[in-house]
Amino acid sequence: MKTCWFIVIRTPSAWWVDCEGKAYGPFGTREDAAFNAIRLAQTFGDAHRRSDVYVPDADEKLTLVWSGAAPRRSGSGS
Repeated sequence: MKTCWFIVIRTPSAWWVDCEGKAYGPFGTREDAAFNAIRLAQTFGDAHRRSDVYVPDADEKLTLVWSGAAPRRSGSGS
C-alpha cells in the first residue's frame, strides 16, 4: 500500500508543509507547521492510502510524528 506523505520543510524565511508537490503555508515555526500538517493529513489525506506526517528534528533528520490508520478495504459481503 502506498502512503500519502505530509512533510514539513524549512525555507530561509518560513516553514511549509508539502504533500506530493502541493505546498501549504507559510508558517512561522516548525511547531505550527507540524500542527497544521497533522490537521491537513486528517482532513485532506487520501481516503485510499494511509497518511504520514514527517517533521525534521533539531538535526534536520525527518521523523515520523503522526500516522493515520490504514484505510479499510471495502468488501462485498457486508
